[in-house]
Amino acid sequence: MFSYVSDRAKDGVLEVQEYVNLCLAAIRAAFSRPYYHHDIVEQFEEIGVRSLTVVLLTGFFTGAVLALNTGITLDQFGARDFVGRLISASMVKELGPVLTGLMLAGRVGSGIAAELGS
Repeated sequence: MFSYVSDRAKDGVLEVQEYVNLCLAAIRAAFSRPYYHHDIVEQFEEIGVRSLTVVLLTGFFTGAVLALNTGITLDQFGARDFVGRLISASMVKELGPVLTGLMLAGRVGSGIAAELGS
């Protein structure tokens, strides 16, 4: 019994140690020669700036559909004044980050896969 717990604790400590070593190696590599500043800026532009259109269009149309459906439902209860507040809160807190993550993962992931394949 004690041997099993001891082995599991050792395995856990070794996993943490490997993770810390990986993080330290990544930090060391970021500040050592050769520097790839141009490549990093290029990837920032590809991942962030060029994905902005897709993310904004997805968010806009999702918010419009959500506002339309919520407005119809809240109109039945006489609470149509709360549509804007409800949609803005739900898009900023819940739906916006999820949609942004999905759109970025899809667009950037497919771009990287195509780059590796060619």
